[in-house]
Amino acid sequence: MRCFSFCDKRTRFSDLSGAVQHCSLCPRLAGRAKVFSEANGSVDSKVLFVAEAPGRLGADRTGVPLHGDRTGDNFETLLGNIGWKREEVFITNAVLCNPREENGNNATPSKEEIENCSAYLEMTIELVQPSVVVPLGASALKALSGIQPHGLNLTEHVAKPWPWAGLQVVPLYHPGPRVLVHRSLAKQRSDFMQLAKLVHPTRGPLKKRPDERRHQLLDTIEVTPLAHLVCAIVQSLGRISYFRLTKLLYLTDLLALSKLGHTVSGEMYLRQPEGPWPPALRDAVRALDGYELACRFQRQAPIVSPGPSPRFRADLDGGALEIVAEALERFGHLTNAEIKTAAYTTAPMRYLLRQERTGRDVRRVPVIYRDKAAPDTDERA
Repeated sequence: MRCFSFCDKRTRFSDLSGAVQHCSLCPRLAGRAKVFSEANGSVDSKVLFVAEAPGRLGADRTGVPLHGDRTGDNFETLLGNIGWKREEVFITNAVLCNPREENGNNATPSKEEIENCSAYLEMTIELVQPSVVVPLGASALKALSGIQPHGLNLTEHVAKPWPWAGLQVVPLYHPGPRVLVHRSLAKQRSDFMQLAKLVHPTRGPLKKRPDERRHQLLDTIEVTPLAHLVCAIVQSLGRISYFRLTKLLYLTDLLALSKLGHTVSGEMYLRQPEGPWPPALRDAVRALDGYELACRFQRQAPIVSPGPSPRFRADLDGGALEIVAEALERFGHLTNAEIKTAAYTTAPMRYLLRQERTGRDVRRVPVIYRDKAAPDTDERA
């Protein structure tokens, strides 16, 4: 018999997976598929997600946790928003089989079912040895408490790191459709952005301060709020045209004005033939090019992508992150034509267009200036 504690991770995982497949502790779950295999992800990951239980239309059918249903689609979208890949993380459940009600619908795992699976969850965490465990939802958070008490709840402790069992736990809401009533996808996108500021799925915890070399590189540029906002958008979308970037910046700052009373970037936007445009963006992009950003032309149109050697990470406070997440949720998927329409139909642009139709030259009238939007920025208003 192989000694479990001295085998390599993959052999240990194979042994643990075999034990799970032969489990028959829960009467209601007898005969259900055990969602625990190599499809769960990388045993070398520094991030381990714990969901509630396999879904009837998702993991119970596909054998892949958080995959195949709307919950899985939401989770994969949230992962993609922070540039993470499924194969870089490990995903498991508080209960490894799909619990169902008598009518066949998904059911909440019982206390006994969570307790029966607790040993498997504890062994999984011990095997993977992640830097951060991310419980998705109240049931997963409760399951961790069964291994070692933590006193955490979602309302007060969401998206923040807390010490637990010798590592960090970052509670997040479950990405299921029913939970979106309590925590919108935009807010969950912001939560995932907070998670990505704390840890990398393959490298582990991120240092709060850059190393000495990066300090020296940063001495050559001014890292403005606009630079942080640009990096947050580009890192989330992966690749974006310069045109769409200018419109997303404007729509994000306009949303921030309405909800926070101030913009995120702190920059001015001018009326241009192609819509609102921050003059400071050109110099900001040039300063970030080759590091935080990679700028090139595609079919004669400028394209911006995440850069090869970033000197700093996008660092926005919680309120700003929520605004960015909401803006990306509403406008990030739009085409060039659609996002231009979205920008032109905002109240400040409609005001300037009405002025323009009277024959007035409004090219020097800011659309946004000093945390005010047209017409408040216009002396003639």
